[in-house]
Amino acid sequence: MSGHVWYRRSYRRNLVDMHIEDWDERFLSKLDPKNYVKMLKLANVKSAMIYANSHVGYCYWPTRTGHMHRGIRGRDVLGEIIDLCHKEGIDVIVYYSLIFNNWAYEHHPEWRIIDLDGQASRERSGQAGRYGVCCPNSPGYRKFVLDQIEELGKNYEFEGIFFDMTFWPAVCYCSNCKRRYKEETGENPPTTINWDDPSWIKFQRKREEWLAEFASMATSAIKKYKPEVAVEHQSSTVAASWMLGVTSLLSEQCDFLGGDFYGGVLQQSFICKLYYNLTPNMPFEFMTSICYPSLKDHTTTKPRELIEARAFLTIAHNGAFLIIDAIDPIGTLEERRYRMIGEIFDEISRYEKYLGGELCQDVAIYFSFNSKMNFIENGARASASRRPFEAFAVKLPHVEAALGAAETLRTKHIPFGVITDKNLKELSRFQVVILPNVLRLSDEEADAIKEYIAAGGSVYASKFTLKSKLSEILGATYIGETEEKVTYIAPTPEGKALLSGITKEYPLSIYPTHPSISGSQIKAEFSSREGVIATITLPYTNPDDPSKFASIHSNPPGVPTDYPAIICKKFGKGRIMWSSASIETYATQSLKHRSIFANIIKSLAQNPFSFEATAPEYVEIIHFHKPEEKRYLINIVNFQSEIGIPNIPVHDILLKLRIKGKPVNVMSLPDETSIPFEQSGNCINIKVPAVKIFRMLALDYEK
Repeated sequence: MSGHVWYRRSYRRNLVDMHIEDWDERFLSKLDPKNYVKMLKLANVKSAMIYANSHVGYCYWPTRTGHMHRGIRGRDVLGEIIDLCHKEGIDVIVYYSLIFNNWAYEHHPEWRIIDLDGQASRERSGQAGRYGVCCPNSPGYRKFVLDQIEELGKNYEFEGIFFDMTFWPAVCYCSNCKRRYKEETGENPPTTINWDDPSWIKFQRKREEWLAEFASMATSAIKKYKPEVAVEHQSSTVAASWMLGVTSLLSEQCDFLGGDFYGGVLQQSFICKLYYNLTPNMPFEFMTSICYPSLKDHTTTKPRELIEARAFLTIAHNGAFLIIDAIDPIGTLEERRYRMIGEIFDEISRYEKYLGGELCQDVAIYFSFNSKMNFIENGARASASRRPFEAFAVKLPHVEAALGAAETLRTKHIPFGVITDKNLKELSRFQVVILPNVLRLSDEEADAIKEYIAAGGSVYASKFTLKSKLSEILGATYIGETEEKVTYIAPTPEGKALLSGITKEYPLSIYPTHPSISGSQIKAEFSSREGVIATITLPYTNPDDPSKFASIHSNPPGVPTDYPAIICKKFGKGRIMWSSASIETYATQSLKHRSIFANIIKSLAQNPFSFEATAPEYVEIIHFHKPEEKRYLINIVNFQSEIGIPNIPVHDILLKLRIKGKPVNVMSLPDETSIPFEQSGNCINIKVPAVKIFRMLALDYEK
């Protein structure tokens, strides 16, 4: 899919949330399109996302198919804002809320998503009951969406459209879903979650397929009227629970990926790298709120330093940064916020002309869309006990392991990316591929990884990844899990160097990090003891038995076993290392686990990494190559505080880069001042000037 070129030059974006009811005549009565666009100009915004409707469902244009918000008194607010933006040279992305639509929900009960308990979303109490959700399989709702898209496509000029909430907020058992499943499979939809049951997995795959088909319907509809409009569907859901039904299929309906996030720096770093390798076109879009900590707080503004750090970390990955504000119910905006955004965006604009290139990724974390679940769920009813949005907080073993791997690589300054099934044909680009507790690896994925290893690649795989065809090249047979949920890893003589500081007497602990994340390990039989570099040690007693223990507060190691905990084997020209525990999961909490995991990844690399750095762990370095310009870009982000405490500038960062070619010049951008460097073989050594928040360097070379 090829999109319009506007977004390729747009790095400063804005969205004003307008999820406003109209039961009070004051609501949106003071909305002034001229002042709205004045704020956008003040904020130095290049592209603005403008609401056509909202989760409430009310429209901001004179619609024939829905309900127009009473507060705007018949004015075509959408059209007025679009025209004013275009006069100011601001690109317009129209915002349209799919699935979440209270007006449609209330006026057409037959369109509702119905859970296993027979409930619709607004029948619940609390804030969860604010959201009325409609089923993508409802013929009436689908026609309603198509009619509204037709109105927008025929009557307005805009550069892009953002379809929000393209996901399943619950497992739907409405009559439309049950009928469609019966027609397509000949079966009734299962009602019990079981990730070892083919019938449940078939149902989940259908849910994913239906969601992608619904997204395709919306994308095709707007492209029918406006072929050049760039489409994005809400993609903050890519790493969220299986319940939402989002896979890489959704990305195929987007011209670029975008989504809003409210987590910490690790989440942002991970998502930026995942988006980089998954988005059909660059730049991807990273959104976050100006309110602290999220849109739930309407009046607390994030400190400038925090917004700057978020913005610079985004463009350091060559992404576009979108800041979200929320309109006051009466329709006003706070000017101070837009002045602050303008100052930040003005600074960012100085770097835009230098952006681009290919991300240097020596190591790849493989993110599996089929593993966004937890075996602990087996046997549970597929009810709606999880309210809308709660799926974002569910702890998923694979996701936690992937984040732990990212935290290690990020803080240890190892160049990495995050890849998916969309990148299986590109594995040869990476020195090491990490399979972080991939709970379900398809035969297609396993075959691609086997080919990669045979050709000379290196793979680290952990825990449940053994339950795949990769067990064949390890010569392993899966037996089960340890009953103990607290376990240990003890090095063999061959593993002492790799597990530095860990001994048989004081092995590495593997413990529950969350009620749904167990510290168990996989028990496996191997055809040969060759390559075993660590074994499983168990505590004296089962921690689940309170009647018998060795130490009242803890569960010390006391029972050595012969079960392999880490094994490394050659296969073809490459190597694979498997760990019975996902050591990487603990890297977000333990410096010891982080250090050991870094040792493992470094041991698997056959060549030096494209760069090395002597820098604090809170400094992240992202490296791009622009071969057509014979240039390397080095982006350095100093992100010390997630609440916005001003940074202490970092001095004396030492960089060692390995490049293809003869270095000509190193510059600090955007002022383009030269920086001294030393060359030693194919390595370039640079002492980086002080970094307060962000520093961009360019290294130019010749063949």
